[in-house]
Amino acid sequence: MTSADEPAGLFDSVVGAVALRVSDPGIQRDFYEQAIGLSVSSESDSETVLSGSGGLPLVRLDTSRTLGASLVQAPHTGLFHIAFRYPDRATLGAAVRRTARLTRYFDGASDHGVSEAVYFTDPEGNGIELYRDRPFAEWPAAEPGKVGMFTLPLDLPALVAEADDDLEVAPDIGHIHLRTADADRALEFWRDAVGLYERQRFGTQAVFMAEGEYHHHIGANSWQSAGAEPAPEHSPGLDSFELRLRDSDAVGSAQERLEQAGVAVERVSGAISFRDVDRNLVLLSARA
Repeated sequence: MTSADEPAGLFDSVVGAVALRVSDPGIQRDFYEQAIGLSVSSESDSETVLSGSGGLPLVRLDTSRTLGASLVQAPHTGLFHIAFRYPDRATLGAAVRRTARLTRYFDGASDHGVSEAVYFTDPEGNGIELYRDRPFAEWPAAEPGKVGMFTLPLDLPALVAEADDDLEVAPDIGHIHLRTADADRALEFWRDAVGLYERQRFGTQAVFMAEGEYHHHIGANSWQSAGAEPAPEHSPGLDSFELRLRDSDAVGSAQERLEQAGVAVERVSGAISFRDVDRNLVLLSARA
């Protein structure tokens, strides 16, 4: 239930399905089912769709161009991580424990003030964040229009000690974090053309943006990708992702701004699709 001082819709599911080009669909499907807690909702020769909280499609595993392909080793833009959001420490701890059993790649654990997060890498090198939000009333103070995020070590043993393995709770995707060639350019695009708000910035290399007052729905950093090009489309990695804005008016306004900025926009069954500044394919739709 929303408290009197919590912005309406603060914790809505804004990020929809993320499509990944994959090399080994069996290993990837098992990982997202058994570790993350998603469930297969449809499967064909070239695509597996996995759903999360509320039955919403969250991950599409596409092998049409990449079956058996090698991973890209050179720096590139694209996906930094997909952030799967759990409702509390018990379900987050259980997901962390499951994931640790299924991957060799543990990337760290952080307390961000607004959230607690644990980082892994899936079997094909895609970054994964597992996290839970703190209640809005506990978020650190910040200047108007910003959010008081920080990064401190997380007490991982204490989190895992609270895990309840009997709870079978599927996550949603709270945000997606991108590798960009230029963080300032990414901010200008997502803020001025799409209409998101800048919520936090770390120097010139990382920026965090949201619809409304959430801490972020999109992050973009150039820590390992400054000046880089996208990965080849015949290699595993990010293929596309979906943002679900509050209503059709917000989508229409974004379309107008994108077209005024010279971005090619296509209509897709009531939604729009376009390429962002790093040439990621984005589908913009309305959740209401």
